[in-house]
Amino acid sequence: MKVPVLTYHSMRIHGNAYADNDLVALASDLETIHARGFRIVPLAHVVAEWRRWPSAWDGQRIVALTCDDGGDFDFTDLPHPTAGVQRSVLNVLRDFHVRHPDASPHITSFVIVSPEARRELDKSCMIGRGWWNDTWWREAAASGFMDIANHSWDHNHDALPERFSHGVARGTFHSIGTRALADAEVRVAQDFLVRHAPNPGNALFAYPYGESSAYLVDEYFPRFAPELSLAAAFSSGPGYFEADAHPWMIPRFVFGRDWKSTAGLARLLAD
Repeated sequence: MKVPVLTYHSMRIHGNAYADNDLVALASDLETIHARGFRIVPLAHVVAEWRRWPSAWDGQRIVALTCDDGGDFDFTDLPHPTAGVQRSVLNVLRDFHVRHPDASPHITSFVIVSPEARRELDKSCMIGRGWWNDTWWREAAASGFMDIANHSWDHNHDALPERFSHGVARGTFHSIGTRALADAEVRVAQDFLVRHAPNPGNALFAYPYGESSAYLVDEYFPRFAPELSLAAAFSSGPGYFEADAHPWMIPRFVFGRDWKSTAGLARLLAD
């Protein structure tokens, strides 16, 4: 088993060239994946089968796709102020399926869960047009092309106002090192997500910034994951999802860091 888990950020738009735009890259990468004979499998299903039997995916040419943060570019076409109208992640997948009816593209969107945090981040990290909502989560999850998963309550984001502070360093997830902090970021988010968008992706967590603490990996998730109905947590450390992966520290490849071209993706798939 050696599964590439590929990660995109739909809000990373600096133009309309492949290297400048994760949405453009995703559309191209779907064709590359398909042309090389790989099958896209929902990440929650990859995890569930692996948890049941670690060698379940041995010898299979599969890929899992994820996107982080959960801005509205995941769901709906939006008019970027400089790059023009952008095809959303979900519509990119639908377009691909129309071209290749035999394929079943799927992606897991790891969303920042707190409505208040998203409203603030929409103003500080986007352009304040209200493009960071949760009204689409259920529809996206029902589409068959996307799962919705936990990317923490507020990302412990350093662009949030001081009232969001947990009293530890922000702009990192290394500082989430106690039961109270972990519950505030993971449990509260999980409870909200399960109520508002029940779907198979609820079994997955992705660390903000791709960072974790020893407490989360070695204590919190092993102890509390069953009651939270969580089966795996993902970092952004580059690497393949292999049979002997640590369930609370599974690596992912990130577009723009680990590959920046179709040739770069082809190399990841070839390996």
